[in-house]
Amino acid sequence: MSIDKLRVFHEELLQEEEVKVSELPTEIQGRIRGFNLMRKKLQNNPNDEKLFVQLQKQAVKLGDDVQNFIENDYEDDDNDDDNDDKEVKRGKPASSKGNDRKPVSSKSNANNDDKSSNSKPTTGGKFGNSMMEKKIMSIMQSRGDNRIKITDLESIIGKEPDYPEQQVNNIKLRKVFLSSDYRLV
Repeated sequence: MSIDKLRVFHEELLQEEEVKVSELPTEIQGRIRGFNLMRKKLQNNPNDEKLFVQLQKQAVKLGDDVQNFIENDYEDDDNDDDNDDKEVKRGKPASSKGNDRKPVSSKSNANNDDKSSNSKPTTGGKFGNSMMEKKIMSIMQSRGDNRIKITDLESIIGKEPDYPEQQVNNIKLRKVFLSSDYRLV
């Protein structure tokens, strides 16, 4: 494997959204520093396939966390749903607009999403975003096949995939008969 093939999702997302690493929570900043150290190890030993796969998985997880932060915390700021604690932690002055609505944490958002997806029948409509699509395509490329394990797909889209087909942004995946994979259609 070559370091050139390593897709660094969190960096792509930060660049697209024009967000600086310093604006992220300290926990994510620390994980990015650790990722960068491991990437330097891969640069020194580009044939270490195990390290490459580990870095690719870590890049996907970091991309998820950065995306969740941008979607939850940044949208709250844009909508003037101010949470004084979050703004002080990020070094922003607390606003005095005083909306009564409390921002929802990413954990409770995930729980609400799970409940709503379990209570409604799925229609197979357009679902997901470009980040999810990039992660799916990256995993397929790293496997050298147009297939993705159901468990990997679930972790990316945050729910059980629709059967027999799952649309994720601009790609369509179909369940492979007698397999635990979905394939690109």
